[in-house]
Amino acid sequence: MSAFESPRPEDKVVILKRVPVFASCTDDQLHLIADRTRLVEYKKGELVYREGDAAEAFYVLSSGRLRVFSHSGAEEKTFAILHNGDSFGEISLLTGEVHSATVQALNDTLVLELQKKDFDDVINRIPSLVLHLSRMLSKRLRMREHGKEFAEATIAAIYSAATGVGRTCFAVSLASTLRRETGQPVVIVDFSGTDSNRVWFQHTQEPGALNRSLLEVASQGLFNAALSEHPLGFSVLLAGELLSTPGGDRAIAPLLSFLTDRFHYILIELPIEIDASVLKALSQADLVYLVTGPEEKQLIRTNALLHQLQASLGSAEHKMKIILNMLDGPGERLDIPEVKKRLEQPIAYVLPHIDGLLSPLTPAQLADVLATRGEAYALVVRRIARELGGLLVGLALGSGAALGLAHIGVLKVIEREKIPIDLIAGSSIGALVAGLWASGRSADELEQMALSFKNPWDVRRLFVLDLGIPIFSFFVGLAAGVGVGWLAGFWTGLLFGLVVCIAFGVVLGPLAGGPIQGARLMAKLQEDFAGKTFEDTWLPLKIIAANPMAREEVVFDSGPLADAVRASVSIPGIFKPIVRQGKVCLDGGVVNPIPVSVLKRSGAKHVIAINVFPTTPELTRHLQEVQRRRAERDAQFATKSFPVRVLMRIRQELIRSISPLVFDVIMRSMQSMEHQIAEVSCREADLILRPTVPGSHWLEFAHPEKFIRRGEEVAIQYLPELRRITHPPSVDNAPGPQ
Repeated sequence: MSAFESPRPEDKVVILKRVPVFASCTDDQLHLIADRTRLVEYKKGELVYREGDAAEAFYVLSSGRLRVFSHSGAEEKTFAILHNGDSFGEISLLTGEVHSATVQALNDTLVLELQKKDFDDVINRIPSLVLHLSRMLSKRLRMREHGKEFAEATIAAIYSAATGVGRTCFAVSLASTLRRETGQPVVIVDFSGTDSNRVWFQHTQEPGALNRSLLEVASQGLFNAALSEHPLGFSVLLAGELLSTPGGDRAIAPLLSFLTDRFHYILIELPIEIDASVLKALSQADLVYLVTGPEEKQLIRTNALLHQLQASLGSAEHKMKIILNMLDGPGERLDIPEVKKRLEQPIAYVLPHIDGLLSPLTPAQLADVLATRGEAYALVVRRIARELGGLLVGLALGSGAALGLAHIGVLKVIEREKIPIDLIAGSSIGALVAGLWASGRSADELEQMALSFKNPWDVRRLFVLDLGIPIFSFFVGLAAGVGVGWLAGFWTGLLFGLVVCIAFGVVLGPLAGGPIQGARLMAKLQEDFAGKTFEDTWLPLKIIAANPMAREEVVFDSGPLADAVRASVSIPGIFKPIVRQGKVCLDGGVVNPIPVSVLKRSGAKHVIAINVFPTTPELTRHLQEVQRRRAERDAQFATKSFPVRVLMRIRQELIRSISPLVFDVIMRSMQSMEHQIAEVSCREADLILRPTVPGSHWLEFAHPEKFIRRGEEVAIQYLPELRRITHPPSVDNAPGPQ
């Protein structure tokens, strides 16, 4: 264990913002907490604390992974794997008990520690934390009684400002998908009491079943009678009478508390009209899904509701997620960019319109939609369910030029074996592959695209005939041409001016950022992506570029895909950098060659990283093999005739005189740097795939087969690990585009 201070205090604040317990804190309060924390590194295998140790601190995981386990005799039981943003240690601090489990680093890990005296001081200074910690303590203590110390029930409210936005349809979809994805018990508690909800929930409960006190219902076994099992696999509890009965709102908190002992996920449906009872129910929720439609009147009501909830519940942005349901309706339907402008809070998810069906859906139609593999609506609901269940899997595709063609082989196995992927991010060649896959191209289509460049000229013509000639070169050539033309004639002057223009262009091109303009590459990207934007992708996509002026990464997640990929593949010293979002953009591999951290910040609990850079030992073995073959070849040359030896010697000297080319030096130097950064980036990944082909050239696009085949081989080798990390519940859920 080693402690060190972060070079920038803002880094601690960024980490703390990802922790649910601190999500409601203001920036000033977060800085107060950050000033009292220290950043501690634990090497792989080191213990943060042991079972039975006294509580000394509150911990927040910044990067890496931790295992929480306990010993019962000779048996060892793992409770949980913690990822970045997870907090732990607060229960022992609040109860005064010793730690009931051991926490060990699975890889090199950074942890923010808040010592006990500072923890007590923070609670006293920020009273809002007390309520959150009290609820957390209550839930975890109840789970401990049932032998599930580290499991927590989650309460999610599904609410809307208007009718006709598909709220109940979404609730049923989410409950069904949660049950299927997590395997945990799910219940919908309907406080609305509407007849339309009874149709959706297909409930046969007799009215008044919950009119008695909760304890009486539970003790007499009437609670089970009040529950109904939905055909889609979850439970339903109609509790509308609690809000319609005077004083019934006082039973909301006890009821939800009672349900947390029986269900892992509690989804609550509430009446549209907001009052004290509805606010009481919303205050009990860990998360609020605010469903809205694309009509202007619906957006106006949603904005008004947001202001009202913030005024009533305080700073609630941290636990509210806006769900935009693109249903057809009688009013004017706005497009997604316009909706984003109208709303004052980011849209978390967009539920696409279900083609071929009229709104509103019937329960039978919804069941068919959820059972249809590749249906866009079902895919989005599945992603929401996996996020709520802490199952989101991210795939990080790295840079590496032609070496990155191995990503295609990995994707082929992911599609064939139906490995669920929820988010994807890429840098450089990884951005290109990730963008094409997320936009709907299958891995087989990507392979055919790679094979279409079998002719080396097909790649080189994108660059050789796209030299950027600075305008200064044109004026120099014009002046030289006019001068020579005046002395030697028009045609001689024209030819001389052209030669001077090109010569100056070749020399000054690199000084202007790079000799290759990138116009041909951009045209090719626009053709391949066919005008698609990030909003058209079938799963969330992040593309990474680098801004060298600010030494920062630029993350693209909106706008045209071709523009983002063009920014991410701008190799320094070779391509001219481009300006996007007001920033100078270069190859994403400069700052983040394998964007594991981007996926973690985006909510991925598990990340699979693909690193195509050969390790130093692999390169050393390859160079030794090259030297051995060269020695054998030289021995063969010694047996040849004198003229042949002279010709071969001349050929070798010519090769040595121009090798390596300046572009090769730039690229190999950059890949050496990227290899070091990638090794650090991959520490946060749950699984690292290394489909390396040592000795291959970075521009070897004419031989894609060996890279793709290597990607398949490595993915198949790690298939058990891929399945373990992603937890696919059934083979019916296709991970790839349909």
